[in-house]
Amino acid sequence: MWQIKVNGILMPTIYWSLREAMEACQIEKARGCAVMTDIVYVDQN
Repeated sequence: MWQIKVNGILMPTIYWSLREAMEACQIEKARGCAVMTDIVYVDQN
């Protein structure tokens, strides 16, 4: 599972695939407010 950080703030949405997380980053960048995005792996163990 993956989460994204936008401008250093961890977003609450959980993405089940890396592709979904990457698409979410692109959407945030397209909105114009995301200066920096990062993808964080969430380990549930």
